[in-house]
Amino acid sequence: MSRTKARESFVWGGVRRELQVAKVELISAGIDEAPGVYKDIHKEMAQQRDLVVPIARLNPRLVKMAPRG
Repeated sequence: MSRTKARESFVWGGVRRELQVAKVELISAGIDEAPGVYKDIHKEMAQQRDLVVPIARLNPRLVKMAPRG
C-alpha cells in the first residue's frame, strides 16, 4: 500500500492496540509503517515456495522507524 493510502487508512489508536496485543514496543514510526500496510508474509512465502526454504520465524518485539516527515 502506498504511504498516502496508509495515512488515509490507519489511525494510531488501532495500531497501538494491535502492537500492544502482539507485545511489540513502538519507539517511533509514522502511521505509514503500520503492520497492516505490508503484504501478508505467509501468502508471499507460499507463492515463492519453489524459490525459498524457510529456516526460522522472527517476531518483532521492538520497532524504531523514522518519525513522520
